[in-house]
Amino acid sequence: MIEVLIIMAITPVIMLCSYIYRKDANKEPMSLLMKIFFLGFIMSIPVIIVEWMLGSFFEIDGVTNFIQLFISIFISVALIEEGAKWLVVKFVGYNNKEFDEIYDIIVYSAFSSLGFACIENILYVLSRGGGVAFGRAILSVPGHMCFGIIMGYFFSKAKLNSLNNSKDSFDKNMFLSIIAPTTVHTIYDALLFYTGNISGNIALITFGLFIVFDIIMVIVSLRIVKTISSMQTHISNNISSGVITNTNGQIVVQNTNKAEINFCPVCGRNVRGSNFCGGCGYKIK
Repeated sequence: MIEVLIIMAITPVIMLCSYIYRKDANKEPMSLLMKIFFLGFIMSIPVIIVEWMLGSFFEIDGVTNFIQLFISIFISVALIEEGAKWLVVKFVGYNNKEFDEIYDIIVYSAFSSLGFACIENILYVLSRGGGVAFGRAILSVPGHMCFGIIMGYFFSKAKLNSLNNSKDSFDKNMFLSIIAPTTVHTIYDALLFYTGNISGNIALITFGLFIVFDIIMVIVSLRIVKTISSMQTHISNNISSGVITNTNGQIVVQNTNKAEINFCPVCGRNVRGSNFCGGCGYKIK
């Protein structure tokens, strides 16, 4: 029975990891992804300890004041969990030499978040039974993936800022890489907990708001994945050649005349005067 519950808990995690991985045309090393995933998994241990310690000061269960609930969740839950994932992505993914395409950091962030979600899901399903597995498979686990995607999006913008020597924008996007997923996580949890802490028509309205927020969050996250995964371009060389830009705060890959390309948009190899990239075979002319 325990084996069945564990399979029920990890199946949605594996499916979402597979989705994120398949969107990457130039696959990241599996060893790196597994390292990030299991570090996200392991980081749940200090997170549980810190959350238990903070739980004495920040009440959540039974709180019917939404502002108080929001603040408690932000400090004692969301910031701790997203901060743990952020540390893994920043020091293992962002600083890794394999981070050479814009989408890579979104893959790292999603894997870190899903590693954390994996152990959390196992603990919930083992302690509360298979009845919670379905609800968590369609809400909690995808929620963690979305938090990771949002984190990775701002990490990718910060990377472009660093290569453009734009310190102010770099600092802003680095800050947003932790504060944006933390805020989204807080709103998500606050609406859900508030629904459980109250009753009557207000609870129904709040739950409706939660469903709307969840749908919007998923749609935005999937659009980020679709857009950024299509930008399979080597970052540093194409920043210098103007193929990749950060225009009005948005990542943009320019429609460049292939005859004028000096660096391969896929692998970054110098292709000046060539018809095909000698590194990856991309057709230049």
